[in-house]
Formats: sequence, C-alpha cells, structure tokens
Amino acid sequence: MVKIMKIGICEDSIEEQTQYLNYFKKLGYNNIAVFNSGEELLKKMPSLDLLFLDIEMDKISGIQVKNIFEIKRKNTYIVFYTKHTEVIKEGFGANVLGFIYKPITLHEIKLYIDKTSIKLEQNYPVYINNNTYVSSDDILYIEADHNYTVLYMADNYKNLVRKSIDNWLTELAPCGFIRIHRSYIVNMYNINHIDASSIILVNGHRLNISRKMLSTTKEAFENFQLKLFNKSLLY
Repeated sequence: MVKIMKIGICEDSIEEQTQYLNYFKKLGYNNIAVFNSGEELLKKMPSLDLLFLDIEMDKISGIQVKNIFEIKRKNTYIVFYTKHTEVIKEGFGANVLGFIYKPITLHEIKLYIDKTSIKLEQNYPVYINNNTYVSSDDILYIEADHNYTVLYMADNYKNLVRKSIDNWLTELAPCGFIRIHRSYIVNMYNINHIDASSIILVNGHRLNISRKMLSTTKEAFENFQLKLFNKSLLY
C-alpha cells in the first residue's frame, strides 16, 4: 500500500514551530518530525517525504540543507518558507516544490501536502526484488503468467516477478491501477483512452477488457479522470 506520509519541519523559532504543529494537527497529522536547526537535521538525516524548511537559520541555512538533501535524500520534497524574497533564487532545486512567505497559513500547508501526495502516488517504489525497484509511474500494465507476473514498462522493458496479480492489485490500487481482465491490471495514469471494449495505452498498445469488467472499468476511469482534473487545480 502507499505509505503514510512522513513530514518534517526545520524551524529555529519555538513560537513558529508551535503554530505550524497546530496547523498539522488540524489537518490530521500528529506525528511530525521537528528539528530546531539545520545542524540537528543534517546530523539525523531522516528519511522524509516532505520537509518544510526555513531558509534563514543561524550557522547552517536552509539553502545549505537543501544542497545536502539533494545528494543524500533525493526522495524528499522540500517547501521553503521565508520573509525575504531576494533569497528565493538560491533555493530552486529538483525536489523543491515551492516557497511560502511568512507567516504560513493552514491553506498553504494543505496545498503542499496535497501536491506531495500526488507525487508519492505516481512515484511509488515497486520492488522487483530485494535490491531493485521501479517507479509505479513507469509501469504500463501487469499481466499474469502462471505463477509469475510480467511488468510491462514504458521503455518497452519487461520484468518477470514471482508474485500473483491479486497481490499486485492489492498493493497498487491506491496508485491508480485497476483490473480490466482476470489476466491484466493497468496503470490508469498511462491509459490514453477507452473504446467500446478495450483500453489504449499511451504507447498505442491495446488491451481487451473482459465483458464482465467493462462497465466498472469505464466508470473507474471516468472517476479517475475527474480526480486528475481536480488535482490539476492545485497547480
């Protein structure tokens, strides 16, 4: 299943820490990792999904923290907050979602939590074996093959895994995967469109939908497209 989001804040003001934690609590997040300085954060180097990071801190700045996280914690998304617009140009990075001007509001925190949730859903790590994983976003569909399943990738590569298609569906349904046939589950992010009896993927490949699952597949895809439209309003 998609993991519960791990969130951290790095802020050297106790008063502002308290205010932000109250916001998180209102949004239903009670287990937030709090760091009083850049030094403390870098010493612990926690694995986080989302980090709210003050740019202006004593000794080690938020920019310096971001530069190190880009090397050691590439999977952490960062949101900066600041009182000074002139420092923003230094804060851009691959995993920087955006900037908030102090004082932070509840709406802004929710906005970036929602954005991170979207990214985690699309980039969920799917393990091929103990040492290798791929992003769920790169899987077009999964096909049952006796005691194995075949993962068909966007780059035309195939991965053979000893795992049932039922187990894959249980794991990947929260990431937008749907069963269209007893032998197929498909990543709805990679569906181009659905015609009378089949789905057409973004690479042009066509898969037949079983008659029994046709109406539920079409309904699920319509709801999924509506969900994507609503999410697009966040950007």
